Amino acid sequence: MNTLFNRSKRTIGLVFALILMFTLFLPGAAPKASAATITIDGNVSDWSGIAALASQSGTAQTLKATHDGTNLYLLVQGSGLSTTMGNFWINVDNDASTGYQASGWAATGVEWLLENQGLYRYGGSGTDWVWNSAATLTNSQFYRSSSVIEVAIPLATLQVGAGSTVRVGYIDNGSDTARLPAAGQALPGYSLTSGSEGGSGNETVAYPLELDSPLNNPFKGWAPSAKSTDYAQPHRLVYAGVTWKELEPVKGTYDFSAIEATNHFAYWKNKGVKVVLRFILDSPTGQAHRDIPDWLYNDMVARGESPGTPYSDETGGMGTGNNTGFSPNYSSSYLQERHKLAIEAIAAHYNTNDRPVAFIQIGSLGHWGEFHTWPYVGPNGETNYTGVFPPNAVSNVYVQHYIDAFAGKEDKMQVLIRRSIALAKTNNKGMIMGMFNDVFGHKDSFDADWGWYTGTQNGYWDDIGQQQPAHANFWETRISGGEFYGGASGMLAALTSGSGYTETLRQTELSKPSWLGPNSPASLPLNHALQANIDALKKRMGYHFVVKEISHPSTITGNTFTPTIQIENKGVQHFPFAWAVEIQLRSGNTVVAKKTTSANLTTWKTGSYTLTDSIPVSGLASGTYDIAIAIIDPATNKPGVDFANTNRLADGAYKLSSVTK
Repeated sequence: MNTLFNRSKRTIGLVFALILMFTLFLPGAAPKASAATITIDGNVSDWSGIAALASQSGTAQTLKATHDGTNLYLLVQGSGLSTTMGNFWINVDNDASTGYQASGWAATGVEWLLENQGLYRYGGSGTDWVWNSAATLTNSQFYRSSSVIEVAIPLATLQVGAGSTVRVGYIDNGSDTARLPAAGQALPGYSLTSGSEGGSGNETVAYPLELDSPLNNPFKGWAPSAKSTDYAQPHRLVYAGVTWKELEPVKGTYDFSAIEATNHFAYWKNKGVKVVLRFILDSPTGQAHRDIPDWLYNDMVARGESPGTPYSDETGGMGTGNNTGFSPNYSSSYLQERHKLAIEAIAAHYNTNDRPVAFIQIGSLGHWGEFHTWPYVGPNGETNYTGVFPPNAVSNVYVQHYIDAFAGKEDKMQVLIRRSIALAKTNNKGMIMGMFNDVFGHKDSFDADWGWYTGTQNGYWDDIGQQQPAHANFWETRISGGEFYGGASGMLAALTSGSGYTETLRQTELSKPSWLGPNSPASLPLNHALQANIDALKKRMGYHFVVKEISHPSTITGNTFTPTIQIENKGVQHFPFAWAVEIQLRSGNTVVAKKTTSANLTTWKTGSYTLTDSIPVSGLASGTYDIAIAIIDPATNKPGVDFANTNRLADGAYKLSSVTK
């Protein structure tokens, strides 16, 4: 008993109330464990058919439980276990909110503590250290060595019986790490059946090992330019900015083959990389040029319409080398008519089961498709210096073309817009748009009254004096994207530890981007000086699924098998598409039974989620099977998303546990 009093980590600031009771086990009158399946003698051969409740590497390696009509039996196996101090923590009401809240685990609520051979009943309010002595186990009920600990505790003392579920944990010598289950996990449960056969009510709980590294998963991370294939950093998205002149060089002929060749669509498809597509009418460069087709320009002139405004910015506001171009006349009804046809052609062409294009950015309006023709005033006071940006009545026409063309296709392609406008969330097709921030990481452009984030949350007055509404918390149902500000120098500044990276992390938590590009670190070499920040940001962006726990009956009986799986999304965003989550039973590499769950990944925001579903097993032969989980890519009908866990199988599913029928 001295150990209970003397451990300072438990006694400082706590009140002890030990009320000594008469020992329940008189000499020679103790229930005999040898009468049951289990004998308390250090020989673990009688535990061989009982599945583990929890396991891990290290000192304390395996925890098991079983019972008969008299006792609850517990086993811990390990290497280098303490022979002087160890504690079993037992929750007998299956309620983590009652009882003592033991630290280090996710959920406990224990009513009983077995410290060495002393059994104590909790008498406090949840956090105070008040334990009442209840019994002392005899040598026939308690065995301990450096590799095995076996105990038999009378069910009558614990006040549990058939139908009860108890939850158990073990800590070796007060260690933060030598414990079962592992730190941060919930105590595994064991169900007592009405029979007296040991192990018949066993529930297996396993804790898949988590990986700490970022994953190269679809629809998140970096989206560099599709025009190059030379990127060192892993990525599953590319950005394709396509001008109207490239898409429709001849009136009515859409040259998808040419734009796909320029942007290496076949190469990216082979790599499992999807495309972020932006259709552009005005992309400034250092050369005089037009991005609308020549035939369109000539038709507008022939119709007596102004085709637009050529510009060459001398203010320096647009940046050296990207200050020359042509701003089209957005008010032209003919331009609008032909634009509608072009957007319809894009939507029709990419609405396929192959799903090469995942995201469509509305890019038809303004320089680079960024909803502005800034600078608006020239060096000599010229108005509309680099073209006229249209008012809502005109710009909404172009936005409506996207709504009409892509409505009903959001299972394959989702539409994003740069600026918050009314049509982004309220339109005749019920389409809700995602948003992208093309100056991600820049504080003023994020926070100022005119800033991107402020505008999405509160509304704003735009560059031409129109009041635009908020599109607050759009990321609850749609995707957030963008790219780093300021070219290579801005991107590096945003990733450099200190104020730059701190600001980037803040913006990530607030605006929840899934991907960034084309200005991104994808082209930086692996093991770059900023690699740790690159990896941490990539891991946090978008979704990041971790299987934390699986619990299931230790044997398959009846016509169905029902596992319960705990999954945590450690990213800032949900998965963008409604891909199916599948639970499988496998014999080797063969899936012998499976169930598509009702899980909707588009609702899995940051947090924890529980999957419980029944797999039909009526025709399953006797044998041992692996339990696996997979997120199925509808384009291939194969697993398409990695979990942040070990035990990835060859086809991309993840083994979580095993079970016998």
